[in-house]
Amino acid sequence: MSKPPSTPAVEPAAPQNPAQLRRLIQESKSADPAAWESARKLVHRSRLEHTLARLVERIQHSPLPGTLRDGLVAGLSPASAEGTDRVRLKELTGLPPAKAIRALCVYFALVREEATSSGPAPHEVESFVKQNVSPYDLLLHVEKPSLLDLGAGDLSFEEELLDHYFPALQESGKVLTLHAVDRLQPGSQLGGAYHADPERLRRLTRDAPDTLHFRFWGGVDMMDLSTHPHLLARYTVLTCHAPATPTFAYEPTRLSPATIHSHLTQTKGKYRTVQVRGEKALEVMHRGQALTFPHWKFVIQGPLALLNLAVRRGALCILSAIDDEVFWEILAQLVEDPGMRPQDVVFTPDVLPEIFGHVHQTLSSLTVGERCHLSDVTPLRQNLPASTTHRERNPIAYRFRFAEIRRGAVFPGMPAGSTARQFRHMSEEVPPWHLVLVPERVPSR
Repeated sequence: MSKPPSTPAVEPAAPQNPAQLRRLIQESKSADPAAWESARKLVHRSRLEHTLARLVERIQHSPLPGTLRDGLVAGLSPASAEGTDRVRLKELTGLPPAKAIRALCVYFALVREEATSSGPAPHEVESFVKQNVSPYDLLLHVEKPSLLDLGAGDLSFEEELLDHYFPALQESGKVLTLHAVDRLQPGSQLGGAYHADPERLRRLTRDAPDTLHFRFWGGVDMMDLSTHPHLLARYTVLTCHAPATPTFAYEPTRLSPATIHSHLTQTKGKYRTVQVRGEKALEVMHRGQALTFPHWKFVIQGPLALLNLAVRRGALCILSAIDDEVFWEILAQLVEDPGMRPQDVVFTPDVLPEIFGHVHQTLSSLTVGERCHLSDVTPLRQNLPASTTHRERNPIAYRFRFAEIRRGAVFPGMPAGSTARQFRHMSEEVPPWHLVLVPERVPSR
């Protein structure tokens, strides 16, 4: 018997005493080895004074109890690791001065903030996208081009991307970092053609030239990237092709678990967890036929989780081959008007015109190949809230300064994956959507 999705866990409370603070600092340090390593440069003699000033400011505005706040601020003065109050820092963090400062930089997100400030500025990315047909051309115009593909599947997009851009990158002497992740476990009997193609993977790894740094991670949940230290903190371009349904087709901040479960059962069929030749799987009874999928197929993350991941990892975010169901749920999170985010109303085709009004009318009139700027149709959301399924301590506030909508799956001069190319054979599907998004940090008040 299928059960409604469980309610997400609440965000952990701020530490109330030194023991809790030490534990949480250690957890954040262990959870993000890349950030811990990156924090070394923040404690270098040339940057230490600036780092301590930023740390003190962050601590003073944190939700820590007054005793912990005051203790940390006192322990971090004066501005040198040798001159800090070693005893107090050790008591509060469990670490010697230099390591304590590094750990606090990780815990209070200074490392993440540092990473997001590198690369092309948001206004430069926006200007570039507006002036060029293919947003992927940005890879040719930055010093250190990099791309992260979420849900990479059979790696056909990676192959097309390299066919399009790698010769020009090689000629310019630039090194391309190309990273791909997919949740399908390599070797699983589930997932079929969506697994990484072995021959493509061999060509991309063993036969790759020195100017291509390619890595693929299988069996990885895109919402849990912090455990993979070889991933970059931020990429020139982040892509997600054909964002999965129902994973991103329901927003948990808008729809209750019971509503999601009811609609899933009505539209997809009753579902349950089973074993398929010793492997955990999801069985769905659809139109009288038992279909099997990976066990996580109906785990609901919601578009906010995807958008929150995108703004933190990409200077430019491209979501392609988006089906109708997922698109309108994503769109609702991009616009300022809260009336387009009604509580507990599933976005079925019959309610879309009423909920989205002129926005639905304008976008639905786009023909395949046409594009428009969303801000020309309706104001963009000024602050992207955290999702209920992807919470983090001391989050940096983001928004999208630019959103372009295109209609269609495949566009001339742009690389595409196999899923996008399959849309032309899907007679029951309406033309998919394509989003080009430029994130930026929300200025501090």
